[in-house]
Amino acid sequence: MRQIYSSTIPYFFFSQALSDGIRITFSLLAPVLFFRHIGQFETGLAISLGAICVNITDIPGPLIHKRNGLLISCALIFIASLISGVFHFNVYLTGLIITVSTFIFTMFSVYGVRAATVGSSALLIMILSLRNEHLSFSEHLYHCLLILSGALWYTAISLLSATMGPYRMAQRALGECIRETAKYLALKAHFYDTRTRLELNYRELLAQQVIVIEKQDTARELLYKTRQIVKDTNGTGRSLMLTFVEAMDLFELITASYYNYQSIRKEYDKTPILKNISKLLKHMSFELNDIGFAIQSNRAYKKDFRIKREIEELRNLINETEGGKYRNHHILAKLIENIETVYQHIKGLEIYFEENATEKKDIKIEHKPFINHQDYSFEILQDNLTLESSVFRHTLRVTIACMIGFVVAQLLNYGHHSYWILITIVFIMKPAFSLTKQRNMQRLLGTAVGGLLGLVILYFIKDPSIVFSFLLAFMLGTYTFMRINYIAMVICTTPYVLILFKITGTGYISVIEERVIDTAVGCAIALLSGYLLFPKWEAEELDDHLRNVLKANLNYIQYFAGYICGQPIDRINYKLARKEVFVSSANLSAAFQRMLSEPKKKRTNSTKVYEFVVLNHILSSNIAGLTADKIHNMPQNCSNGEVAMLEKIQATLKKCLKEKEENEIKSNSSITIKDTESQSLKGHLEFILNLCADIYKAKQLILKES
Repeated sequence: MRQIYSSTIPYFFFSQALSDGIRITFSLLAPVLFFRHIGQFETGLAISLGAICVNITDIPGPLIHKRNGLLISCALIFIASLISGVFHFNVYLTGLIITVSTFIFTMFSVYGVRAATVGSSALLIMILSLRNEHLSFSEHLYHCLLILSGALWYTAISLLSATMGPYRMAQRALGECIRETAKYLALKAHFYDTRTRLELNYRELLAQQVIVIEKQDTARELLYKTRQIVKDTNGTGRSLMLTFVEAMDLFELITASYYNYQSIRKEYDKTPILKNISKLLKHMSFELNDIGFAIQSNRAYKKDFRIKREIEELRNLINETEGGKYRNHHILAKLIENIETVYQHIKGLEIYFEENATEKKDIKIEHKPFINHQDYSFEILQDNLTLESSVFRHTLRVTIACMIGFVVAQLLNYGHHSYWILITIVFIMKPAFSLTKQRNMQRLLGTAVGGLLGLVILYFIKDPSIVFSFLLAFMLGTYTFMRINYIAMVICTTPYVLILFKITGTGYISVIEERVIDTAVGCAIALLSGYLLFPKWEAEELDDHLRNVLKANLNYIQYFAGYICGQPIDRINYKLARKEVFVSSANLSAAFQRMLSEPKKKRTNSTKVYEFVVLNHILSSNIAGLTADKIHNMPQNCSNGEVAMLEKIQATLKKCLKEKEENEIKSNSSITIKDTESQSLKGHLEFILNLCADIYKAKQLILKES
């Protein structure tokens, strides 16, 4: 049976990463080739340098945000390069300028990811300008104007590309979001494969959930903040919006499908049922993946009609199984219903490919509540000028590390590219030590592999046209993998730099030696600074993640409680609550993964944290199953027993949120379940209540050891 991952290459050719890589490579190469043709190679390099720096700011997002970020970056690049060159005559002033600028530009991250990239672009050009030591002021000013022209050249290319294809970026983002959801569904299928280890599959599922949420955020940002898409009431824009809404509902249903897999495996291991369930879910994930790829590549979608037949075959197989022999037989009946519901929502994504389907589907999409607006007030910066702020602590670490790196570069005093030490520090240091450690290893390994690759190419290949072809390939690889695979980017960057120096007449052997040494020095400074300077370990912030996810789940189940008690459901607030559950759960999972990469003595008991993460995932899945199923299919009626059970669940979650441990859970009413009440609902609520009690115990053990 085919795998989702087997067709990575076709997906890659239609990815946003490759599109960006081609655009960036063209923007950098065109000025160099043109000016080399007219005998002004250095001019072309200066213009290309401006394009290199400003492209850092060109992250996915609405056109207006892209435009503003690029233009501000252009201005700061010019100012930073000018200032850096003006004070090059005095090493002490240069060190002071680098230190102050590092602090200022790194603090930009308090205003979000795009602002952080603007600061990084300005800091990069300031560091690169350190090499212009022998230019007069007029020569340096001219050089800075060339850099500015390169930045503006790239900005024009990027904005023109976005304007000519206003829907393509959104299509790629939505397609990738659906494809990552398909991988999530495929991991769900593995729970029914008895050869799969449950604990390992849970880890992979939680990691994949983080990826899905990231892709959803990217797609939501592009769809809900792009005016042309929002205002399109009948065409491609509306199709994209409706498909995204359907994809969000689908992810909720997939998440909601939780069962006691260990119990089901034990009971049905000798039957063909589990194998058929796993096969069917994988087949559905392939279908979902195909839909995502069709949207991503802007191609027609070919329907697969076999799934409906396979669902009926599975239903017949379950019905033919003697239910009296199996305690969980009713669960399989519920499972086949859930599978069919998920399949109907997968088919609902086909609205994107149907002509005039958006006109037939009269749905009002309220997008404004889901939009997060970035506050750029000065008060935000003021509030973060404290050691309690993770941004401020990170800024201090980077600033001190760069100051040390600058001093070390001056003391070593070898070669002509000591600025590589500072570049290494700036671009591998992250707010979390685990990420800095990961980038450190990737940078060292990538530089070593890339350097060896570059040496082999330059030593054995003498034909200039072939060498240039390799340069082109490595440039494309560098800017394609820049935002999606750091080690691949570094592996491509090193031979790209070596070949470039070879073409410009510099001895590449000395360059590779210098680059390896500078990279090693920069990595060492970055890693030690991350460990010793104002560290904030994941364990220290773990309680905030635990509380956030508990609050989100409490808010989520309150919508169900209110509904069955007769209150009208507010669909917008309900979906906002659902989004908060998914985001907070993903944040907790990501924090746990980062914690595992930190030194052992800095961790909280990882076993108990993992237990809490899994229990929270099961809780979120069950609440999602309760709300998604009952709100749509159950009339608004409730008994005293159901109300009491829900009160007990909410009381337990509230108890988990309290700082001090209590001896007992207090509820407003006692739990009495009548015989006439729905036994399936009763069982579901009892399971959730026991789950909340387990979560409370796990949280208390974590807090005692932290």
